[in-house]
Amino acid sequence: MDRKEEGYENIKRGLEINPKSSISWHVYGLVCRNDQKFVEAIKCYEEALKADSDNIHILRELSQLQMQTRQYNKVVETRERLVKLNPTFPSFWMGLAVAHQLTGRYDLALKVINAYEDSTKQDNTFDPLQMSELLLYKNWIMELSGDYQGAIENLKEIRAHVRDITTWKEQKAKLLLKVDRKEAAAMAYQDLIERNPENNDYIVGYLACNGLDMTRAEDQDAALEVIEGLQHQFPSSNRLRSVPLTFCDGENFTRVAEALAKHALRKGIPSLFANVQALYADKAKGEALGRLIESCATQIRDTKRFSDSTEDESPSVLMWCDFYLAQHNDYYGDHERALSLIEDAIRASPDTVELYMVKAKILKHAGDIRSARDTMDFGRQKDLKDRYVNSKAVKYMLRNNELDEAEKAFLVFVRDDAPHKLQELCEIQATWYMRERGHAYRRLGDLGRALKQFHQVASSFDTYQLDQFDFHSYSLRKATLRTYVNILEWEDTVYSHPYYVDSAKAAVGCYIELFDLKQAGNPFQPIPERTETKPLTRNGAAQHGHPNISAGVGETKVVEVDKDLTGATYVNADDHMAEALKLIERLEGAVGGQPATHILAFEVHLRMRKYFLVLKAINTLRGIDAEHPALPTMAVRLGYALDADESFAAPMKAALKGQLSKSFGDVSIEQSVETHGESLAFAIEGAKGLLALGGESNVAKAKALLLAAPSEKYGNMRTLLNLQEVNQLLAKCNISDSERAGFAANAKQVFPLATCF
Repeated sequence: MDRKEEGYENIKRGLEINPKSSISWHVYGLVCRNDQKFVEAIKCYEEALKADSDNIHILRELSQLQMQTRQYNKVVETRERLVKLNPTFPSFWMGLAVAHQLTGRYDLALKVINAYEDSTKQDNTFDPLQMSELLLYKNWIMELSGDYQGAIENLKEIRAHVRDITTWKEQKAKLLLKVDRKEAAAMAYQDLIERNPENNDYIVGYLACNGLDMTRAEDQDAALEVIEGLQHQFPSSNRLRSVPLTFCDGENFTRVAEALAKHALRKGIPSLFANVQALYADKAKGEALGRLIESCATQIRDTKRFSDSTEDESPSVLMWCDFYLAQHNDYYGDHERALSLIEDAIRASPDTVELYMVKAKILKHAGDIRSARDTMDFGRQKDLKDRYVNSKAVKYMLRNNELDEAEKAFLVFVRDDAPHKLQELCEIQATWYMRERGHAYRRLGDLGRALKQFHQVASSFDTYQLDQFDFHSYSLRKATLRTYVNILEWEDTVYSHPYYVDSAKAAVGCYIELFDLKQAGNPFQPIPERTETKPLTRNGAAQHGHPNISAGVGETKVVEVDKDLTGATYVNADDHMAEALKLIERLEGAVGGQPATHILAFEVHLRMRKYFLVLKAINTLRGIDAEHPALPTMAVRLGYALDADESFAAPMKAALKGQLSKSFGDVSIEQSVETHGESLAFAIEGAKGLLALGGESNVAKAKALLLAAPSEKYGNMRTLLNLQEVNQLLAKCNISDSERAGFAANAKQVFPLATCF
């Protein structure tokens, strides 16, 4: 009824009247649970149990909350009580077994499963699919406990009752290998490869049965011989054709790569380069692949056939050679050569969409974002029904800051009956779109809308995390215990996804900008929406401004209108650093091993004047990478902040300075940059530090460092991203038009096609 506050007041009044009321505490727990206040809900359920200790409903709901908050030891206690109260309920037994597994007590998990099996032997109505899942789960627990031989014997016993035959066969092969019965394991893996010759795990297992390891150089020839034997048996397997490339070198690599390349070129497989790109981490292999395709292209141009062929090849083979070589040259930074090759390919086959996609990617890497966008959109027009190409075009539009055009293109694939198409983008959780849109708004200086987009990404991941709650009961009822444990493990890492991490870091950056603007006496004002940019529905009503949008013929649906389109809620937050800190704390838990996490933590804590936490961020970063370019500037900035803060207690200030001196000595930003004179990363971090310290002298020094960024002394460190970052930092240096033009000219010597400087 949207009267939540009144509801809370009534609950609290009820508890005041009778603090021992089990019902009142239960209801309070339900309300807290619905508001995702899981810790508070657990406390309420525990209070309810004091008055009604044997209430099965409360105990069951409490166990779900304990699983949600990963209190596994307490889950064991709660579910043991449930089993004792109602031993005929299957999900109670299964829940207890899972709880024991998650605490690492596999022997107790097995005892629970065995006890449950004994209690159901006379029950002929038990669902066979659920029994199959339970039997496989038990076998898995036996494996985890280290009883491999017992697990093998158990597999034989349960074979007739198992419905998931593939999993049964996989478990058999894996266990046979673990007990060193290699001949039997090899037969099991052979059987699996016949079922799916594209599964890499099966191939690795089969090699292990032959005593071979692809990572050992001495096994290379023997492993290749075994895989070639499998290729003869399964000639259609692409994985068997490509897996030798990961461990072969020299002549073996060339031979295998040639066979793979000719097959892909003849078949016209566009993903050839993408499939082998990981090999380019080995410079020798990358160069060998380039020489190989160059040779193939030369043979086709000169003779229309490969050197080992007696028949002319299709004209498309040369086009696919050029297609590959364009990506090869793009990888090595030769964008002009790459563009020439892709243009040749386009002339040969102007209707092939993949060619325009690669051309757009080359232009993007060359720094010509506008042309990249136009090329990708041109490719999109070739096939308007292709969702992937459409999505790539939308992304390129957003990279070019064309928000309205991107929105129109993206909405093409939103369902026609959606009452509010923009809201639908959030509901379908298109996190890549929201993330790119947020970055576009940030580049345009609209911090409010940028934050709104980044928080929508975070909201999607919150939904992923909260959605597991329903599975705490559902999976136990359906006995899908193996999958349930897997999803719990996945949920524990959900916030480490690159999209979430990138969006959270960008949001922290926005909050820092808002804080700095406010401190400088120039607070950011939300940018009002322009009426002419409002997307229209089919009936012409502006989606953002009309609560009743036509959802179909003769149907009108009330739509919840987003009342904060400009992100004013985030802009006008009372404490921007407190909001940023919430994101920092989650990043520290999810990706604490990434240096950027602690650099952001440093920035936030420094602005909050929490100097001990600032030092902690510095020390944590130092533990991850003792040579990180940001460390010297962070130490210097902390020292300056301590000197400037007269309100900070002198003894604590002395202690902090002592720690800094012990770790970094008398380091200075200028000295750090000079010591690492050929490192552009140190120059950029030094410039950032000088700009943060402020003062005309420091700004002038920062400007000098940044203007020198395109210098040859920095070599391969002059990446497009680095030079773009330098270009953005120069805007804070009171740079003149002539200095700006000079930097652009120097940057274009590194990236001649770039238009982003």
